[in-house]
Amino acid sequence: MTKSMKAISLAAALCVGLGGVVFAQGLKKYVTPDGKTVYSDTPVPGAKEVGEIKTPPKPDPASRSQAEASARRDAKDVKALDQRFEDRRSQQARIEAAEAKLEKAQRALKEGVEPLPGERTGTAGGKSRLNDAYHQRRRDLQHAVEQAKTAVKEARAAK
Repeated sequence: MTKSMKAISLAAALCVGLGGVVFAQGLKKYVTPDGKTVYSDTPVPGAKEVGEIKTPPKPDPASRSQAEASARRDAKDVKALDQRFEDRRSQQARIEAAEAKLEKAQRALKEGVEPLPGERTGTAGGKSRLNDAYHQRRRDLQHAVEQAKTAVKEARAAK
């Protein structure tokens, strides 16, 4: 080790050692003649000392590990809450989509009362009647409404 490296190492060790002493001393509160408040660990010339701020004790390594464990638990709890929130939000979206599909099916059923072209068949008496195509379309619309109702019930039950 060279002479300059030894000097640097010695200076670093002194700084670290003195840093602990300064840390343990605490700060004092001074008020200068012009009314400014100064916090210092050494006396301020011309200022009046008005109080002292005690520094907290150095943290115990055991309490530090407890705090870290607590922080990990808190982070895990936050992650779990975020997941629950996201699950509820997606569940609500599924319910809303099922309800929208039900409304659309009910609207189609209501609007589907009137026969479409080709759903009437002429009779021998010159009149017409609703044919099988009309009745099948109405059954299909009713079936779509029933399926949509079931989907809404299932989406709400999964909540």
